[in-house]
Amino acid sequence: MVYVESTNQNSRIDYIVIHATAENFAESLRLLSTRTESPVSSHYLIPEVGDPSYPRRSLRVYSLVPEHRRAWHAGVSYWAEETNLNDRSIGIEVVNEFECTGTDKPVPEIELAEVECQFVPFSDEQIELLADLLHSIQERYPGINPIDIVAHSDIAIMRKSDPGPLFPWKQLYEQGIGVWPDQTLAAKYSAQFSAGAPAIDTVQAALLALGYQIEVTSELDKQTQFAMRAFQLHFRPSDYSGKIDAESLALLWALLEEHRPAELRELRRTYSF
Repeated sequence: MVYVESTNQNSRIDYIVIHATAENFAESLRLLSTRTESPVSSHYLIPEVGDPSYPRRSLRVYSLVPEHRRAWHAGVSYWAEETNLNDRSIGIEVVNEFECTGTDKPVPEIELAEVECQFVPFSDEQIELLADLLHSIQERYPGINPIDIVAHSDIAIMRKSDPGPLFPWKQLYEQGIGVWPDQTLAAKYSAQFSAGAPAIDTVQAALLALGYQIEVTSELDKQTQFAMRAFQLHFRPSDYSGKIDAESLALLWALLEEHRPAELRELRRTYSF
């Protein structure tokens, strides 16, 4: 064999998806590493402080699937025109025993009003360990766009709510991980939208431009409410009701201007706002 490295190549890893397990450490490890009726896995598992099922004194990252291999963590998923994110992502499961009900129906039958969740905070030690892991992944895959470090709820808007509103996205952003809305840009758009919100089709197109799976229907339908809820879980966790409000719109447009400028230019050409 003669090996000549081609310049025409790139990393297969373009996304990082962060999950919360909804189970304790022992059960999470069992589900993610052994054969079950519905096999799942992730590349990494991060324990939680004080979990009686965790056998060590200090927290350690558990590596379950090599990064170059596909783990089964994302399921049916979509982000920024990419489907089946298992193929091109690293999945990180963080032990957190939150609970959600109302999402066990087939996706078309799920109603936002029936989704109820009890979220649990993450410990400082756990997030510190996660941040170290994320920094190391970013060093290995410098081509990952920060806006493509996403929540499970971002890529499966009607099925998933994790890691939830208590996950410290802003704290991680301040450590150089992911994105967070620029407050100066948000204030600019808040002033603009205080005079009136864009039409529904424009809001749908903006959510789609950021990355969410949504069809532009010009109706305030179920998919729009779930997409807005997913956005709020990540970027406006103080209120994730799924209702369209001026603050959420200002944050959405601020993110588009900073991180999806080409998509925002196309949005301006196509819609009036």
